Amino acid sequence: MLAVAGSALAFAAVAVPWAVLSKGDDPWDVIAPVAGVVAAGVLAALAWWASQAGGAGVRRVRQSARGRGRISQTGGNTGASAAAPGTAVREDVRQKARSDGTGDIDQVGGNRA
Repeated sequence: MLAVAGSALAFAAVAVPWAVLSKGDDPWDVIAPVAGVVAAGVLAALAWWASQAGGAGVRRVRQSARGRGRISQTGGNTGASAAAPGTAVREDVRQKARSDGTGDIDQVGGNRA
């Protein structure tokens, strides 16, 4: 909704002042395509921004570990019944682990059945 409104505002912000300031018989032959390209760019940028924002259905996982022994991290679901069948949940998983040279690090960023 925000992307469409922003696109319409961008079209108006370019087209209206240009139409008022321009002199000629039919300025809309040039104004409309240029304002349309600007509006399409704003629509694309706002749509991309909206897709990056974490909304419902996005599971964020942040893990950090440091140690000498065994480090095991699973950033997604564990087990076969962790999610309902047929549901698609976007996950944003970030894992960081550091060993002092004698440890064993096991990281999984997705589902582990």
